[in-house]
Parts: sequence; structure tokens; C-alpha cells
Amino acid sequence: MSVPATRDVILITHANPEDNPFSRWLGARLAAAGYKVWVDLRSLRGGDDFWDVIDQTLRTVTVKQIVVVSPHIAKPGVKKELAIGDAVSRKLSDASFMIPVRVADVDFSTLPPELIRHNAINAHPNWAACLQPLLETLEEAGVPRQKTANGAFLKSLVEAQEAGRLAVLEEPETLWSNWFPIEPMPDMLRLFGSKGMREQFERWLRTSSVPHVVHSGLAATFCDPVTFQQSGAEGPTLEARFWLQTPALLDGKDLAPFINRPDARANVVNLLRQHWDAAMARRGLQRFEFAAGRIGWFFPDGLVDGPVRLTLPEGRKVSRVVSGKFKDRRWHLCLIAKPMLWPAPIMRVHANMALSLDGRTPLPGAQTHRVRMRLTKSWWNDKWRDLLLAGMNWIAAGDSAISVAAGDETFAVSSLPLSMATAKSYRATEARASEETEAGEIVLDDELDENSFSEDDRSDPEELG
Repeated sequence: MSVPATRDVILITHANPEDNPFSRWLGARLAAAGYKVWVDLRSLRGGDDFWDVIDQTLRTVTVKQIVVVSPHIAKPGVKKELAIGDAVSRKLSDASFMIPVRVADVDFSTLPPELIRHNAINAHPNWAACLQPLLETLEEAGVPRQKTANGAFLKSLVEAQEAGRLAVLEEPETLWSNWFPIEPMPDMLRLFGSKGMREQFERWLRTSSVPHVVHSGLAATFCDPVTFQQSGAEGPTLEARFWLQTPALLDGKDLAPFINRPDARANVVNLLRQHWDAAMARRGLQRFEFAAGRIGWFFPDGLVDGPVRLTLPEGRKVSRVVSGKFKDRRWHLCLIAKPMLWPAPIMRVHANMALSLDGRTPLPGAQTHRVRMRLTKSWWNDKWRDLLLAGMNWIAAGDSAISVAAGDETFAVSSLPLSMATAKSYRATEARASEETEAGEIVLDDELDENSFSEDDRSDPEELG
């Protein structure tokens, strides 16, 4: 096939920014060999993806389209370029217009349909292995070459690389974890029995609204005796059988009646989880079970009025809504907590999302997992961090701690997680297009339309029981 005179550009299609390092390397080698190369690395310099430029470059001046095949090939931007390239290939009657270059151990059967029938050049695990066969392919296709390297293009690659280095700043920054200290821990664990029949005691325990665990026929709780006695229906008089100092119990120094230290700590973790759940329910959050069985608590509509605003100790301001709209659904910030006793008593909390139709009744986790993953695909770590901090701040009513006590015991979880200071900081140079309005409405582009929902995703909650 003869190459049209107006086409002299080799365009490198790749996932941006994941495959930028290889694309920069390959672009430099092709430019040094005399080829005119176009590769979008502008996100490293804080630029935007201009689809009109990519579209026009592919349709009017591109002679060959090199496609970087990696685990990120299914990204929406790559799929759009493949669709345009496939159309250009048919227009030019050039079946080899697209040249796949495989940079990772990707199964050929999983490639997009535009590449299924193409022979891929292998650059895995050694990038240099692709260079000779690729140059031979371009030479045989008669792709035009310049006598000298494209100096402007090589300069742009160097500038892009330098921009990546400049993103690291010699400025201090606070790094926030998702470990929220339990401070203070309750100072006493009490184990109660009763003067009545054991069956009567067990029936009464089922009516108690206070967190407790049953161990060796006794009820263990952090709660004070009076509150615990009054927490259930009228029943037997309780008797305190063991009063254990919590620090000594966790250290394994005062264990009776527990079998050993792991047994004692497992029961304490159980109690911590119950106290957290009870505190979330008191604050009006709704329970949600994820597909893997994890339990979270989400913010239903009407619970929080407008965005949650707070100022962190280092002066940075946070403002986040904790629920919003997506088409006919509602999305809700959902907090998942796991108590831990090592290296110190903490609640490890992370943020996720729940979906509903009415703003309060969650759609089952097993049937909304894929949709939730897609809706939050563009939510970067800093957004999840701020959502987590905003949610915890609201639960604490702006105080420094969230009370999780069931009685008169002193028992709280810090509203701010553990943090550390670092001497260096990172400046994100890429422009991040938000898919969420200030009111919390998520507006997606066309890669998630109604056709991307399965029948299960569309199910009415009433049908799901």
C-alpha cells in the first residue's frame, strides 16, 4: 500500500498517565530514527486532553497508530482513540494501520475488538526488544522519515520528564492516615451474672440494648452496672463477677475468666465494633452490607444539610457533600470501621459509597458493586481523604472526639486520624476534571450509559426483598 503524501505522523495511543514512561521512551527512539511522532504527555505538565486535536491528528495526518497494550488499555480515552483508528484504517484500506506493542503480560484474548486480528510486537519484559521489529515494520510500510531527528519533539519529552520531577516540592506536608485513635479507652471491663436461672438471664440479655458479649455464661460489657441493669426488659438482678482493668486485660496480666490473651482481645474487639455501630445508629447513619459481607454506615438524604466544612490543624480547609445524585439513583458516603488493638487501640476507618433510589433504602451491595466502582473511578485519594475527614467531623459534631459510650464510662474515638509530617510534598500537575457538581450530582461521560447496567443493577429494591 502506498502512503498518502499528507500522512507522515506516527501517533502513539496509550493510557495516560499509566503508560507515559514507555510512551516517552518509545517516542524518543522513533524521533531519533527520523520519524515524526505525536504522543500526548501533556498531563505531566498540567495540560488537558484535547480530543479535537487527537481526533484531527488521527484522521488527517497519521500514517501509523502504535497502540500500547497494557492492563490499562480499557481506559475510556484509549477506547476512543481505538475507535477512531479503526475508522481511519478502513478509510485507508490499511489493515495494518494500527500496530499493537505489548508492554505487559496481557492475554491476547482480552484485547479490544479493534486489535484482535493484529499481530502484536512484544516489549515485555524488555522494552528494547520491540524496537528492531517495529522499525522494520515502519520501513516496510514506507513511513516517511526525516534526515534529522525532530528536535522540538525531543525537547517536549525532556520538558515532560522534568515536569514530573518538579512535582516534588521541598515543602513540609501533613500526611493523614485512616487510623483514628480510641482515646480514652474505657478503664474497666465488667462481667455480670445473675441470681436467677441461666435461661432467664439469657432471655434478658436478648432484650439489652447495651453492647455486650457472652463469655462462660457471663455478660462482658464496658458499661456501668446501673445503665446495664436498666438496658433491657424487667428481669433478674445482675451480679458483678469480675472487674478487669482494661490495660491489664489487653496486656494479658489480668485474664480470668478468659482463656488467654488472644481470647480476651478478640472479645474486646467485638465490643468495640458494637459500640461503634451503636454510635453510628444514634447519629442517624444507616447500616449497609457490602458484597463481601463488610458492614458500613452511610449518610442518608436529609441527615446533613449542605457540605460539611472543617479546617484542619495545618490550616487547609475541607468542604465536601456526603450524598448526591446520579441519574435516578442517590449516592451516599459510607464509612467502614474495623477496631484494632495493635499498635494501639484504634478504629481503622475508610470511605466507600452506597447507592439508593429513595435516599434512605440502600440497594444491595452485591448488585451495585460494579456501578459503585465506576462512579468513583475518577475519585482520587485526596477526595476520599477529605470525604473521610468530613464524615468523621460531622459525626463528632465538630468536636475533637466521637463519644461511643453506652453509659457513664469515658469512651471516645478521635475525630481526626493519626498523622505525620514530611519534609517534602507533592504537587499534582495534571488537571483533574471532576464528574461531580457542587451539589453532589455525578455527571458522567458517555462510557457509562444506561446500556452499561445489568438487569440486576436495574432491579427495584422492593423486588430484592
